[in-house]
Amino acid sequence: MVTPFVFVFAWYTYYMFSFLQKKSKPSTAFSIDERNLRYVTVVRDEQGIQVQTYGSELLPDSILDENDEIVNDAQFVGYLRSLAKSIECTEANVIIPDAITHCFHTHVAKTPDVSQQAIILDHLKTYCESHDMLSYGEYISEYEIILETDFGYDLHATLVPKKYIEHLQRLFKQAGITVHHIETAHHAVAKSCIQIPTGHGFVAVSFGRKTTSISLFNGTTIVAHDVVRIGIEDLYKTIEHKLRISRSDAEKIMSRHGLLRTHPDTAVLGELYLTLYPVVESIDRMLISIGTERYKIFGHRFETQDIVVFGHGALVKGLVGYLGERTNLRPHELDVWVGRKDSRAPIMNLPAVETFLYAEPLSLALLYLQ
Repeated sequence: MVTPFVFVFAWYTYYMFSFLQKKSKPSTAFSIDERNLRYVTVVRDEQGIQVQTYGSELLPDSILDENDEIVNDAQFVGYLRSLAKSIECTEANVIIPDAITHCFHTHVAKTPDVSQQAIILDHLKTYCESHDMLSYGEYISEYEIILETDFGYDLHATLVPKKYIEHLQRLFKQAGITVHHIETAHHAVAKSCIQIPTGHGFVAVSFGRKTTSISLFNGTTIVAHDVVRIGIEDLYKTIEHKLRISRSDAEKIMSRHGLLRTHPDTAVLGELYLTLYPVVESIDRMLISIGTERYKIFGHRFETQDIVVFGHGALVKGLVGYLGERTNLRPHELDVWVGRKDSRAPIMNLPAVETFLYAEPLSLALLYLQ
């Protein structure tokens, strides 16, 4: 016979278990993206993964410099504290802009009777000195050995200025937000939202309003990275100057025709292609410099077949296909749910078009959703 106490306890346990299964603790992520302080909060409930809230605050010039680095701490904290209060956020993860990081591929020669870690650290110190960077101790580093031979190690390294991270953590703490995880923008997207077979590569392109960030990946590890000072604003300016029209008219033309071959003015289309040349050149240069030959020499299979585009540029008609055509890669628009192990679910409160703009904080929020 089951006593009332046992019955009540069993019912309470079942209820709490069911509740925990139905809804998880929300995961919030922030990013600073071309003067916009973006945020996304996701939660898992009985319907799957949903976006609970998202949005952005356009920060004034008095807070950020031209490289999106914070120059007015008090004003930034004020904005952040107000935002955190409105969305009821006390814990979060933060995206580090790719422009702040330094990513590279390198080969480290072995030295007899010297440990692997000592050899690599000494090599990274020398790398910083030879490239006129800060001393190695001024960076937080992450490296991954992708191949070891009798002669040495092939590795990918990412360096982030330690002061930048410490500064960001301090400002969030002053605003009442505890930062748990900090991740570079492209790393967050690759780890959370893209499925690439081991040993294969892909190019990730975040096409913004003023800059385009490009990363070449081997799996979820960055092989090479570059930031090109070309964005949608430059496409607008090209149309303005070529046709001698206003900005609003240039935006209408871009919205209607984009980079499609059916563009009514082939001369304008040619000028738009020229404007995008630095982006294509950057991708080609990285593919050639990293290439596949150096990997094949050591028997390491590495293929680059896909290009994934997000950011404002993914909304421009024909741009994704154009980048794929010019680089001889298979073009894809980012689908943030593709890389998730969870079953696909509707994006609640977030229109599909917004996923291109919020891809980075959304990816980080999904990555650390418990």
